[in-house]
Amino acid sequence: MDAKVVNIPEIVRREIEEFAAEVERLNRGEVSDDDFKRFRLQQGIYGQRQENQQMVRTKLPQGQITAEQLDTLADFADKYSNKILHVTTRQDIQFHYVNVNDVPEAMTLLAEKGMTTREACGNTVRNVTACHKAGTCSAELFDVVPYGRAVTDFLLRKQITQNLPRKFKISLGGCKGCGLSPMHDIGLNAAVREENGQTIRGFKVLIGGGLGSSPRTAQHFTDFVSADDLLRLCESVVAVFDKHGDKKNRNKARLKYVLDRLGSEKVNELVEEEFKKREGQKYPKIEIPDPSIPSIPAFASTSEFDNDPEFKSWAARNTLEQKQKGFFNVQIKLALGDMGSDQARAISSASSQFAAGKIVMTVNQNVMIPWVKKEAFANIFGELKKIGLHKAGTEEISDITCCPGSETCNLGITASRGLSAELNKEMENGFPLSDDLSHISIKASGCPNSCGQHHIASIGLHGGAKKINGVLTPHYEIFLGGRTTEDKMTFGLPVIKIPAKNSPSAVRKIIDDYKEAKQEDESFGDFFDRKGKSYFRTLLDPFTALKSIEETPFAYIDYGSDKKFSLEDRGQGECAGAVTDMIEDRLSEAERAQFQSKLSIEKGNLAESVDHGKRSVVASARALLVTEGMDFTDDLECMEKFHSLIIDMEIVEARFEKLLKRFGEKTVDKETAQWWSDNALDLLEQCKQINDRLHSEKTLRIRTGGEESSAAPESSAPSQSMDLLGVKCPFNYVKAKLKLETMGSGQILEITLDDGEPIHNVPKSLRNDGHEILSQTEEDGHHRIVVKKA
Repeated sequence: MDAKVVNIPEIVRREIEEFAAEVERLNRGEVSDDDFKRFRLQQGIYGQRQENQQMVRTKLPQGQITAEQLDTLADFADKYSNKILHVTTRQDIQFHYVNVNDVPEAMTLLAEKGMTTREACGNTVRNVTACHKAGTCSAELFDVVPYGRAVTDFLLRKQITQNLPRKFKISLGGCKGCGLSPMHDIGLNAAVREENGQTIRGFKVLIGGGLGSSPRTAQHFTDFVSADDLLRLCESVVAVFDKHGDKKNRNKARLKYVLDRLGSEKVNELVEEEFKKREGQKYPKIEIPDPSIPSIPAFASTSEFDNDPEFKSWAARNTLEQKQKGFFNVQIKLALGDMGSDQARAISSASSQFAAGKIVMTVNQNVMIPWVKKEAFANIFGELKKIGLHKAGTEEISDITCCPGSETCNLGITASRGLSAELNKEMENGFPLSDDLSHISIKASGCPNSCGQHHIASIGLHGGAKKINGVLTPHYEIFLGGRTTEDKMTFGLPVIKIPAKNSPSAVRKIIDDYKEAKQEDESFGDFFDRKGKSYFRTLLDPFTALKSIEETPFAYIDYGSDKKFSLEDRGQGECAGAVTDMIEDRLSEAERAQFQSKLSIEKGNLAESVDHGKRSVVASARALLVTEGMDFTDDLECMEKFHSLIIDMEIVEARFEKLLKRFGEKTVDKETAQWWSDNALDLLEQCKQINDRLHSEKTLRIRTGGEESSAAPESSAPSQSMDLLGVKCPFNYVKAKLKLETMGSGQILEITLDDGEPIHNVPKSLRNDGHEILSQTEEDGHHRIVVKKA
């Protein structure tokens, strides 16, 4: 890429002008926020929690830029952002706190140096990633970067990629596993074939992988597609996704769900059909530059750090010899993936003075300078030490990956950056350099969506919210045992939820236990597999408790905050979030119990199997009864109400009425155990499908019939009323929401609520559902709100 481009291509100039015009329309109120959102996402612009502030994400193919481009990005950070450049797990750089009115000018600055934000966000093909060592790795079959760049250029602005069902991710790797192929929609691993005495380049192809809250491993498509057919194949897979992806239900829209629904065999057939359709079409030729050694400027090496142990550690742990003899890759460790604008300029300068002026962003949120001679190590270390980026240990236990979390992300529940900073301190100060520990990876996400890739970490954490001692408190669910190889990805298993402020100590306990109890040469993943999930749950159980809020008030708030923990400024209110969490927690409980029932049969523990099967059934029943605003501690009472409200209404199949009839049976034999295990699984699957529909339709109403909606005329006087005194959160919200779903648009509902959490949460949650709160008054210790149905 030529960093000296000043003549912006006409198509790019027109896009910038269109964006500026759309911002003007937004300012004049001529376009809605939702319509503008779709437009800005396509241009790589995200909204933030903070009003009028945007996140701008550049699209840097395979993370490769020049020193001059990094200088430009530093200028961007100074002029339009908060002086911070944030490296993402897709090898992009993004900026936060950008005023939307500044975006067109900022886009122009990038375009003048050959960079773009186009399709870095939204339902498009995201940045195509590759191993950061591509082109220099001694183990690679060939350099995959030219092919990644060709895929990027071919799919950018292409008609078929402009309105996909959901985002689409592609990666390339030159050897084994480094491209993380199994977690991508299209994963490409370099492969070669000998034909007629010639070596033919190509790729092994996996499709349909992804992380998110429901991770999937990509499925095998072919062992070899020639490089000449690469663009045709990628377009064919995208076409299948565009045609068969679910554009109505965002939660089931990724390619992995197409494979779930149709099966990998059928999807492969569809891809092959699309591939054949394109036979004879002309595709751009992929240009492969001649391998050559770049020009390195003359410099005088320094001996200043010859006896510095810190330098020796850095040189041993942050450098790796290239396949080009005499040259090395130098990785620079960035805490939280951040570098200041002055630090970025210093890295740019070091790259230009002591290497080839090339810079690579890594999927581990670090920066790499390739083409460094060993004689330049001390020079570069000295420059990095001046700016505080000389710490050793990239791609080791203290090199923690995290997403932005609740600091800026609308979906973030917890401050994952704050947690990661604490974990970083814990790892750097608590564990000396050790080959036994260096392979352990730690990754954190602020919500279940896995932007921090917690599912593939040795130790992963994702943010959540849970009440403890009656107080809503930030928590992290800990996942253990994740790892990846060339074709296989082992996702970490959820073990336990820990209060955020206890999480660093819990992580330390895990590592201490591994150090003490591991077998010789046993990796952490193998250690987890051997010990099992229940072992670690018991090990970490002491960390689930907190002293009272009066004794330890700061234990109940999130990292980087001095305010009460809340979900108020998130995308949904606390009530809606609590309802969703409650349903999904109970379905997860049902899933765990059903698995234990199945396992007990295999072990011959039939009585335990029956008990687990019944427990799974009750958990599934409790999950759906949440939508009725009900909860039960008595299992039989729960099953009776489930029968009358759910089974009798045929929300689940009528055959499940036998569950209530046989609930009190004491029979224990293999047939009975198998019956409970099978029915528990069948009921769980139906309840999951209903929950998916609730998400899709954004409703809690699963029963039909009864009161019908009517298009009543608008009225300021209450037409219906509800007394919810004594009804706890979130069931008060559920009952109000269900009532409103029976009413016509514009009708009025008067609701009486208790003081405290009910009046704090319910109005906001209803407002987030789109209803209007016309008034809110206090009377004799309780509250009355008047709601106009949306």
